[in-house]
Amino acid sequence: MTKKSIPGRAVDGALKIARAPVDKLLDVAPESRAAKSLGLAVDRTDAAVRRGAGTVLRDGGLTQDADMRSSATSERDRALDLRAKAEEKVQSAEARTDQKQQEAEQRKQKAAADAKRKREQAKKQRDQKKAQAQKEEEQRKKAASQTAAQKKQKAAKATKAEKLEELEKKSEALEVKEAAVTAQSEARRLEGSAANAKTKRKTNS
Repeated sequence: MTKKSIPGRAVDGALKIARAPVDKLLDVAPESRAAKSLGLAVDRTDAAVRRGAGTVLRDGGLTQDADMRSSATSERDRALDLRAKAEEKVQSAEARTDQKQQEAEQRKQKAAADAKRKREQAKKQRDQKKAQAQKEEEQRKKAASQTAAQKKQKAAKATKAEKLEELEKKSEALEVKEAAVTAQSEARRLEGSAANAKTKRKTNS
């Protein structure tokens, strides 16, 4: 490395003093892209001043130092740019991941809602079928009960009619019997009266 001349060392010291407040500020400032960009700007300015002074003073050491500082600044700038792009890619990937997770959650919620709706519909249909079956069973039982009642009523009427017919027959037979008994009694009475009359005639003769 080429040594700096006395004027070159003076320029180096002056630049260090000039940038000291900014360096202190950057040391305590939170790490951010803006702070790093400011640091790079200061370094570029430092290198440019050194290169200009080296050219004017014909100080090869100062010029070489300026080139090294400029190259290092360019490398840091490129690294910062690469890091920024990497961070953007990470953020983009995280955003896509979040979006996919949100979409997956939405699909999950939709699937759960659809499943719940289908279960409710199936339960409603089962309840309706059950109610319809109960209604049909009640109607069937009612119809069977009415049919049984009608048959019973019809049978009771038939039985009553048979009994009435039997009673009528018995009544007619009884009337015939009573008439026969009455006729027999009348015949016997007439025979008795005729016998009495005959006996009276014999006695009177």
